[in-house]
Amino acid sequence: MHTLFYCSVANQEMSDADILDILNVSRKNNSQKNITGILVFQKRTREFMQILEGKKEAIFDLFNTIQDDLRHTSAYIVYDKKIEERMFQNWSMAFANLETVDKSKLEGVSEFLEKGFTTELLKENSENTSRLIKTFKTFIEND
Repeated sequence: MHTLFYCSVANQEMSDADILDILNVSRKNNSQKNITGILVFQKRTREFMQILEGKKEAIFDLFNTIQDDLRHTSAYIVYDKKIEERMFQNWSMAFANLETVDKSKLEGVSEFLEKGFTTELLKENSENTSRLIKTFKTFIEND
C-alpha cells in the first residue's frame, strides 16, 4: 500500500459546480481503481491539497493524469511513501472545503489556514502536514 500527498493551485476561480465535478469524476474513477483519499480546497488561495492511497503504480498513474489537468498548476509532491494501512479507507475521495470548516476545531493548523498551504509553507513545516491531515480526517468523520 502506498500514499502520495501533493498540493497545487487552481488556474482560475473554482465554483462549487467545478469542485463537485472534480469530486464526482474522482469518486467514480477512484472506486474502479481501488484508490482512496481526501481532497482539501481553500477557495481564498485557490489551493488544492490531496492525499491518494492505493497501489503505487495506480497512484502515480493518477497523479500523472492530475498533472495534465489544465484547471490547476504547480503540482508539488509533499511526500510519497509506503503505508501499512489506509487512513481514508472509507472514502473514494473525501472532501473538505476550508471556507465551510469550523476552524476552531482544526487545532494546530492556523498557519496553513492563514497563509494557505503553499509548497514553501509545507517545506518549512513538514511535521505539521501529518497533523493537518489527521485533523481533517477527524473533522470528516465527526461531521
